[in-house]
Amino acid sequence: MNSIHIIRINEIHNSKRFYHHESKNQADCDLSKKKFNGFTLAEALCGLLCSIVVFELCLLCLHCAVKLTDANEDRQIQFAILQLREETALSNYCYIDNNELVLKRGESEFRLGYKNHRIAKTPGYEIFLERIEEGEFYDEDGWIWLHIVYQNRRMQWQIIQTKEN
Repeated sequence: MNSIHIIRINEIHNSKRFYHHESKNQADCDLSKKKFNGFTLAEALCGLLCSIVVFELCLLCLHCAVKLTDANEDRQIQFAILQLREETALSNYCYIDNNELVLKRGESEFRLGYKNHRIAKTPGYEIFLERIEEGEFYDEDGWIWLHIVYQNRRMQWQIIQTKEN
């Protein structure tokens, strides 16, 4: 029985020696045996920094998206006002009738008014401005004005000076 134990001890000793001889560098062998559990402080701080940068970029993108949406709606209103001014400038005669702007161009008569949360031209129902709560045209001091309520903001614009003055 003693001989069997001696052989096994020699086998274990030889396998360790073989393992050490196969390794090129003792430091590589020691590092491969270590298990890393957790993060170092530098890794944790780098991860935190990256998280903060990503969070700030997301906030910046969200802020830009909100600004672009608001700017687009304001541009829509400005474009509608320019269209209304062009329509009135091309007409021969314009006046207010029941909070609607009546335009006469040659033999044709067009009406611009508020209906179904829109400022539209009839006949033909050409939409100039939509998603508004209130809208009316009125004549004051020789000017035709448009007054609207859009997203709880009251706005008014001079459209054209009446041709009588």
